Amino acid sequence: MNSNINDGVSGVTECPIPPKGRKTYTFLATQYGTSWYHSHYSAQYANGITGSILIRGPSSLPYDIDLGVFPISDWYYGSADNLFARVNNPNNPFIPGFPGSPPPSSNIFLNGTNINPNGTGGDYAKVVLTPGKRHLLRLINPSVDNGFTVSIVGHTMTVVANDFVPVNAYTAHYLHLGIGARYDVTIDASQPIGNYWFNVTLSKTGGCGASNNPHPAAIVRYAGAGDTNPTDPGVEPPDTFCADNTDLVPIVPRQAPREKFTGIGEQSLAVTLAVDAAASKVFWKVNNTAIDVVWEKPTLEFIREGNTSYPAASNVLTIPDESEVCTYLPTYLPTYLCCGHPWFFCPMVGWLLT
Repeated sequence: MNSNINDGVSGVTECPIPPKGRKTYTFLATQYGTSWYHSHYSAQYANGITGSILIRGPSSLPYDIDLGVFPISDWYYGSADNLFARVNNPNNPFIPGFPGSPPPSSNIFLNGTNINPNGTGGDYAKVVLTPGKRHLLRLINPSVDNGFTVSIVGHTMTVVANDFVPVNAYTAHYLHLGIGARYDVTIDASQPIGNYWFNVTLSKTGGCGASNNPHPAAIVRYAGAGDTNPTDPGVEPPDTFCADNTDLVPIVPRQAPREKFTGIGEQSLAVTLAVDAAASKVFWKVNNTAIDVVWEKPTLEFIREGNTSYPAASNVLTIPDESEVCTYLPTYLPTYLCCGHPWFFCPMVGWLLT
């Protein structure tokens, strides 16, 4: 609210922050729950320019201990700039015969750490439970290319919120976390004191990415248990085929009158896909243009100046009547159109268009 300038998108709401520069973002928290932020400059956030956001508020289920945020993210030992250059090089693809193909992630980090799947080094993340207590854990997937399913051997998770929305609590043996997803879950420490694997499993279809770590995991450790690795690997959860749960029920339902969302043909904007195979680039076009912002002249500056001569490539949609409802209802775009990787390795979509 009244904080567009703190939205953080280079070329839209602000100029990019220069090297060694800094900016403090200030905004009014109108919702509560778990979220995250990341750099919007090119592919930069793949280098780890991300962070978690926790805004405290009530929960749909009582709990004893808030364990805080627990981000689970892919990681690449090569720099994002080098990976980006190779993805855009049709003569040197990661997968022969598939220009613009992505590499598997080098590792999956749980709360910022994991063992090195290629040799020695690293350590498992630890989630410590107090016997007999109910714990709140805030799961986040800030990955650039990997979606995955999480599960805890011998335990269930009770979902209480999803993406800032408190939901009617339900218990699950496993959860799929798509890119950007957040789930607040409670975990009851009701099992024998010991160590249990917190497993991360990727779909065997490759539809939501791949990793060079075949068994990403953390350790759920009961207070009083020894400093040892678990022995029971658990049972691999069913393949979710990268599908999210769509049966969540909000605690406070909000509905808008259907008649407010009736489309009018002449006000529609075409969304099309353009593939430049020779250049190994994919363009999503809105109203026949793929957005190309001007770094030194953000769109918000035009608005501040009262200047309506927006560049066509900025894809600005003007709503003349403040009482009008602007609704973006795109047709579902299958991820296979972008190699099954809608973020990291879709040039001009996740990297150059934001």
